[in-house]
Amino acid sequence: MNYFLSFVILAEIFSILAVSTNLLMGIIGIFSVAQAAIMGVGAYTTAILMMAGTPFPLAMLAAVAVCAAINVLSSLPALRLAGDYFIITSFGTQLVATAVFINWQDLTGGASGLSGIPVVEIAGAGFPTAREFIVLSSLCLILVAAGFWLLMRSPYGRLLHAIRENEVAVVAAGRRVLRAKVGVSAVSGACAGIAGALYATYISFIDPMSFDIHVSVLVVTMLVVGGARTLAGSIIGPFLLMAIAQLLAVVDIPSTIVGPARQLIYGVILIAFMLWRPQGIAGKRL
Repeated sequence: MNYFLSFVILAEIFSILAVSTNLLMGIIGIFSVAQAAIMGVGAYTTAILMMAGTPFPLAMLAAVAVCAAINVLSSLPALRLAGDYFIITSFGTQLVATAVFINWQDLTGGASGLSGIPVVEIAGAGFPTAREFIVLSSLCLILVAAGFWLLMRSPYGRLLHAIRENEVAVVAAGRRVLRAKVGVSAVSGACAGIAGALYATYISFIDPMSFDIHVSVLVVTMLVVGGARTLAGSIIGPFLLMAIAQLLAVVDIPSTIVGPARQLIYGVILIAFMLWRPQGIAGKRL
């Protein structure tokens, strides 16, 4: 039972991160490979503050604010240029974040990471096991999903769709495209911060490899498989790919080839979907 609950919790956390990526890649049409790094910033911020005695709600709020600010600051120069420049900038952000996680040993623990992250407590209620934590992760996913749904049906969401379809026409209509992009970048960073806070407190251990470029590519794969531009796709993809990872964990194969086999399967799935179903399972074309 705990094994299944752990799978659901991790899938929910990555669904929140997929929503974060979807806001950039699916909705506004900006390809980013740095969302795992932003998630890592949220995880480290939460862990460091909680280990210093800060209550979880305040630590999570700080993580959300820091991630939103970093996402905006790191992407602002590229948002003024063509989409290809954003890919390069996001890749640079991912590399810089990984280097900081590894080398700032006094703060992040370096390659050894941080262990012993305190258990989540909110208003006197603790979440020490998967049975309790799934309530928190499910509630956060519901709130993020509801926020995404409402945002996409608001005038601001329609503006984002218009920017994706024809940015030149939106500029000609007198709308402030850069402000809209900065806003969605901040919201995307905030969602990644929530995912990082949940991940750090559930696993109770984080290290730089938990947020490297492979994780960012995995999230993009989840979104492509599930279907970008849709809320359902942001949830279907993570649950499906996390299920594949869990199945490999129970198959009787040498542990040394589990990782490479998982990467191979993810790569084949990504290529297959891009060739034969680029709109993903949920059905909207990228």
